[in-house]
Amino acid sequence: MSKLKLTDVGWEEFLFPKIFSEIFIAKSSDSNALSKGDIPFVGRSSVNNGFQGLYHVSESKIVKKNCITVSMVGEPRAFYQPYDFTCSQNILVLRNEILNKDISKFLISIINSYLISKGFGYGYPVGLNRVIKNKLMLPVNSQGQPNWQFMEDYIKQEQKQQAQKIIDYYERKLIELAGDVVGLDKVEWKTFRFTEVFQEIQRGKRLTKANQTDGPKPYISSTSENNGVDAFIGNGTGVRKFEDVLTLANSGSVGSTFYQQFEFVASDHVTALKSENADKYAYLFLSTLVKRLEEKYSFNREINDTRIKREKVILPADKEGNPNFQYMSNFVKKLELDKVQEVLEYIYIYIYIRVKNILEEKVCEISWKDFWIEDVCEIKSSVRLTKANQEIGLRPFVGASDSDNGITAFVSNKNKSLDANVLGVNYNGSVVENFYHPYEAIFSDDVKRLKWKDEIHGNKYTYLFLKQMILSQKIKYAYGYKFNGERMKRQKIMLPVTKTGLPDYDYMTSYMQKQELEQIFKILNYLNKENTHVKRTFT
Repeated sequence: MSKLKLTDVGWEEFLFPKIFSEIFIAKSSDSNALSKGDIPFVGRSSVNNGFQGLYHVSESKIVKKNCITVSMVGEPRAFYQPYDFTCSQNILVLRNEILNKDISKFLISIINSYLISKGFGYGYPVGLNRVIKNKLMLPVNSQGQPNWQFMEDYIKQEQKQQAQKIIDYYERKLIELAGDVVGLDKVEWKTFRFTEVFQEIQRGKRLTKANQTDGPKPYISSTSENNGVDAFIGNGTGVRKFEDVLTLANSGSVGSTFYQQFEFVASDHVTALKSENADKYAYLFLSTLVKRLEEKYSFNREINDTRIKREKVILPADKEGNPNFQYMSNFVKKLELDKVQEVLEYIYIYIYIRVKNILEEKVCEISWKDFWIEDVCEIKSSVRLTKANQEIGLRPFVGASDSDNGITAFVSNKNKSLDANVLGVNYNGSVVENFYHPYEAIFSDDVKRLKWKDEIHGNKYTYLFLKQMILSQKIKYAYGYKFNGERMKRQKIMLPVTKTGLPDYDYMTSYMQKQELEQIFKILNYLNKENTHVKRTFT
């Protein structure tokens, strides 16, 4: 399915009562008078969905779930409420019969923009009458009504894309961080002076709050929170800037240590520690050890410039007796890798449980139709390449094999069969066997290349669906009855179709994505069981 765009639909203004069948101010509860319980309390907060705790309340004070709430005073903000809840005073409730989580997310973004544009806030509270008389701009369908289906589909699309971005990030991290690391008890340790580890040790420069100007640059002070960030300033002169260093609080929260990857301005209550040999991961290793200074110093015994240069730290040492920065880096990478694997696993499970509902469709509810292969696919011949003429290289050479994705060699040869994002179908050898090739390869003359005529829908999932449909014809063909070009053209295959009778590429994609997710889920379940077994064994 092509990506949905907000410009794909018309937009019209609708009065709030035309959008929501119920608009009312909820009955309020006083959280101070409530005992702890299991009903969410929604307050006049602009964060965390308005949630402010769990309480026990009478049935009359419970507002039913699946609605949107808006704080009428303070900083107004709209939130979707998926559970029954109670609330504080001045909470507006919006509801209609078609509302769900996805549609609500779309509406919330519109409502919050509306609240800002109208200037609602502390001096101009949201009033029920004001809301009723106002309009929201929404997507409209052909009947002139709010296009609920578009809103839902658009949000689902965005969620899937965001989920995939997260998955891609963690998969890249897995590749980046993979590798074995020797345990801490297996390396040599040695005591080093700070001056042997850090080539630059410099205190920041005093900058009072009165002299700070607003800006984007982090100002690092002696706080133990927020990575040491105390403010964001615009001062460009009369300050000391650092980046890619450790910051050590020498007063205040004495000993607090953080890695600072980006450029910042340092307070005089902070000392910057710079090592020419440390990367991000080695710095994170060092930070945990440097932080031990908070056990030695306090508010009444600060870390001055003299003391810090005399300080020592125990670190892993290499064969030459120098700090083993590579080991420190690898060790933290391994720790990060373990966390990445855990996060990635949860992401996959989340997608399987939640996103599969988007993809799940019953085959019996889909219309099917016979198609000649030549009607839906371009069938391209390939080029003969004998073993004697093959030159060793990195390019896959696809032959009429039934294994290894059809790849029989890796060559440097290049000919007219060079192609990618195609289905390679054997008409000779292992007849009818076929494989999807997203990468660039060249193909034997025993292999036909199939490409969807509707190229915009030619993705991994539609080709894998096509693969199975073609394989279902395997029983008809054999070495003595080859699946040649002419027979391939006039071979019928069953495909799901849209209401207009065209191949339903969206269904093919969603069906194969669901199959993929189910396999991933099975693997993760297996790995979880194996991991549990290993842990028990060692225990």
